[in-house]
Amino acid sequence: MAKIPFKVSARTARLIGRENIASSKGAIIELVKNAYDADSSLCIVYFSSDSLYIIDAGEGMTQNIIINHWMTIGTNNKETDYFTKTGRVKAGAKGIGRFALDKLGAQCEMVTKFNENIHTDLNEHGEKSNYNAYHWNVNWDDFEGEFKTIDKVEADLIGYEELNYKDYIKDNINNQKIHEIINNNDFTSGTVLQISNLRDNWEDYFIEQLYSDLEVLIPPKEQGNFQLYLFSKNNVNKYGEVLGSVCDDYDYKLVAKADENQNVSIKIFRNEYDLETINPKLFEYELFQKESYTKSDFERGYWEISTSFGELLPGFKKIDTDNILSQIGAFDFTFYFMKRTYMTPDLEKFFYNKFNSNERKDWLNKFGGIKIFRDEFRVRPYGEVKDSAFDWLRLGARKATSPAPTSHPSGSWKVEPDNVAGAINITRISNLNFQDKSSREGLQENEVFKVFQNIILKIIAKFEEDRAKIARQMWLFYENVNMDAKNRKQADELAKKILEEDSKNSYQTNNNSHNTDSEKVILAKSLRDKEEEIEKLEDEQKMLRGMASSGIVVASFAHELGNLKDILNARVDDLKGLLLDKAPASLFFGTPDFLNPYVLLEEMKAQDNKLQNWLNFSLASAKKDKRKRKKIYIKNYLTSIESSWNTILMNRFISLSIECNSLDDIDMRVFEIDLDSIFNNLIVNSIDSFMVQKNNSNRIIEIKQSDNDKEIIFDYFDNGIGLSEDITNHQDIFEPLYTTKRNRHTGEEIGTGLGMWLVKTIMKEYDGSVKLLYPKNNGFGIRLSFIKRYKKGEV
Repeated sequence: MAKIPFKVSARTARLIGRENIASSKGAIIELVKNAYDADSSLCIVYFSSDSLYIIDAGEGMTQNIIINHWMTIGTNNKETDYFTKTGRVKAGAKGIGRFALDKLGAQCEMVTKFNENIHTDLNEHGEKSNYNAYHWNVNWDDFEGEFKTIDKVEADLIGYEELNYKDYIKDNINNQKIHEIINNNDFTSGTVLQISNLRDNWEDYFIEQLYSDLEVLIPPKEQGNFQLYLFSKNNVNKYGEVLGSVCDDYDYKLVAKADENQNVSIKIFRNEYDLETINPKLFEYELFQKESYTKSDFERGYWEISTSFGELLPGFKKIDTDNILSQIGAFDFTFYFMKRTYMTPDLEKFFYNKFNSNERKDWLNKFGGIKIFRDEFRVRPYGEVKDSAFDWLRLGARKATSPAPTSHPSGSWKVEPDNVAGAINITRISNLNFQDKSSREGLQENEVFKVFQNIILKIIAKFEEDRAKIARQMWLFYENVNMDAKNRKQADELAKKILEEDSKNSYQTNNNSHNTDSEKVILAKSLRDKEEEIEKLEDEQKMLRGMASSGIVVASFAHELGNLKDILNARVDDLKGLLLDKAPASLFFGTPDFLNPYVLLEEMKAQDNKLQNWLNFSLASAKKDKRKRKKIYIKNYLTSIESSWNTILMNRFISLSIECNSLDDIDMRVFEIDLDSIFNNLIVNSIDSFMVQKNNSNRIIEIKQSDNDKEIIFDYFDNGIGLSEDITNHQDIFEPLYTTKRNRHTGEEIGTGLGMWLVKTIMKEYDGSVKLLYPKNNGFGIRLSFIKRYKKGEV
C-alpha cells in the first residue's frame, strides 16, 4: 500500500494565518511582541507616507532561523523554549505572527542583522558563512493562484557581508526623532520590517486609536524594561514614546496575590475618606471598634486579609472532581475603584475626599476596565474601552440584579463597571491552562477560566463589603446628627402621601374637611414643585459648571496668550529679514517649494494668521466687561460679530450678511456674553453644516434685525444642510445633550448637545421667544424675539 502525503494549498495556508489575526491593530501588536521576544529593549512603529515600519534592536536572525523558524508556519519553538536569552518569558506561541505582515500589506521587506555574540550563521553545508545580515522579501499575493501549493511559494533572501544596521535605518528612514533614538541606544543588531501596499487606510484618526491601544499594551511598571514608540510622518510632533498611566487618584485600591498553593493575600487601601473632616464620635460606633475598622486602621490607610480559593468559593472544593482550582495557578491582581463624580451633600454625609471629576472621567475613559496581562503583554480584548469585552466580568449585570445604594442596610452594594480599572497578571509558566484563542483575541473560555472569573469577582466583593459597611455607618451617623434633614425627608414623604390621598378622594363632599384637605394639597403641591425646580436647577448648574471650565482656562492665561498674539505679528517677517542677509530669495529660484525657505515662511505666516485670529476671538470672549449687564447698541454689536468671525468664515468660503431694518439705532440692556453665546453657537452650527454639505455652492449666513411695537427681532438663516430628516420632533434640538453631530468613522456623538439648549435658555431668561423658520432654500432658520422692555430706558 502506497503512502501519500497531504498537500496544503498556498491560499489555505495564508488564510489560516491571516484570518487568525483579528484586526490590523492586533497585527501590529503581534509584531511588537516579536520585538520583545527578540530581547529588544525597544520597538519603533513608524507610519511613512506609503509604508509601515516596525523596528527593533533585538538579537536579529541568521539564515537558519529565517528558514527553519520564520519561514515555517506554526512553529512551536516558543511553546517548548519559554525564555529568551535575557530571561524574558516569550509573548508569542502559535507561530503564525508573521502572517500579521500579510494582514497589514501586500508587500513586505525585512532587513535583519544578527548578534554575533549570540548567533553563528551557517550556510547550507553547515559551514560558517561570511554574512552578518540578511534581506528578506515576499509578495503575499504570490500565495494566490489555482493549484498552487505552499511549497511552491518562495521568498527572496539575500545575504550581506558587512551591514551597519544603525546606518541602514538612518539612510532609509528620514525622521529626526527616530535618528535620535537610534543614536542613543545600542543598534548593533536588530530587525526592520517594511510593509508596503497597505491594506488599510491609516488616517490620523486610526493611528490615534492604535496609539491608545499601545498605551495599555504593557503594564506601566514594566515600561523601564521595554520601551515602545510610535511616529507618523504626517504628524511629526503628535506622537512619541508610548507611556501608560499609573493610577494614583483612586478611592479604593485592592492588591491581591495568589500563589501556586491556592493561597490569596489581599491588601485593601482606603483613599476615599477625608480623615480631617470625620467627626471623632463616628469612631465610637460598634463597627469602628473592630479590627480593620478602628481609627488607627483608617489613619494607616489599608488593611490586609489572607484567604484561599476554597474560602473564596465555599463549597466548590467538594464538587471539584476535575481539580480545577489547582489548574488556575499563581496570579496577581491590582484593582482600582474611582467615583466619576459626587454630589456636594455626600461630602458631608460620607466624608469624601474632593477630586477633579473631569480628570477622573478622562482617565477612566482612556484606561478604565479590568485588563489581563500575560508575561508583560496585554491579552486583548479584556477591559478594552468601547468593546463588548470591556465588562468581561459582567459587573454591569451583577449591579443590575443588586442595585442597592452604598449605604443600604442589606450591605449588598455592587460596583459599576464604568468606575473601575485594574490589571490581572498571569504567565505562561504558572497558568498553563489559560491558552490563547487562535485569533489572538482573548483566552479560551474553558472551565478553568470561568472559575478564575468567579474568584476575581469574590476578591472584588471583599472591597465592596468594606465600602458598604463603612457607608452604612456613616449614613446612620449623619441621620442621627442631622435631624433637620430627616424632618425634611419626612415632609417630602408626607407631601407625597397627601397628594396620593387627594387623587383618591377627589369627590369628597364634606366642605369643612374639603377646605382643610385643599390647604394640605396646596402645600404638598408647592413643596413638590419646589423640589422639582431645585433638582432641575442643580442639573443645569452642573452642565454650566462643566462648560465654564474651558472659559476659565482661557481667562486665566489671557495675559500670556495676549503676549503670544503680539509675537505672532512679526516673527515671520523678522526671520525673513535675517535670512535675506545670508541667503537672498534669488538663490532659491527653481528650488521645489518644499525645500524653499521663503515659501515655507509664507506658509508659516498663514498658519500664524489663523492662530492669531483664533486668539483674538478667544480673548475677546473672555473680557470681563462682557459679563456685566450694559447698554448694547444693536448695529454696533452686529458689526462686531461680523468683524470677529470674518477671517474664520473667509477661510471656509462662507459669507456673512447682516441687515438692520430698524429705523432707529436701537439699544438693549443685556449681558453682552449672552448675545455672544447665542450668535456664536448658531454660527458654529452653520459652519459644521457647511463642512458636511456635499454641494459646495455659495455658503451664506444671514442675520436680519427688525422691530415692531412690542419686540426686537433677529432672524438668522443659513443655506446649509438644515435640520436632519431623522429628527421627528424639531423642538428636540433645544433639549440639553441632544446632538446630531457624529463621528463619521464610528457613528458616535461628538457634539456637546448644549448649543441650542443654551440659546433657548438665554432667551427664556430675557422672557423672549424662539421659533424655528424653514427657508425656501432648505437651509436652517430661527427667529429670536426680545420683548421691548429691554429697549432703551425701560429696564
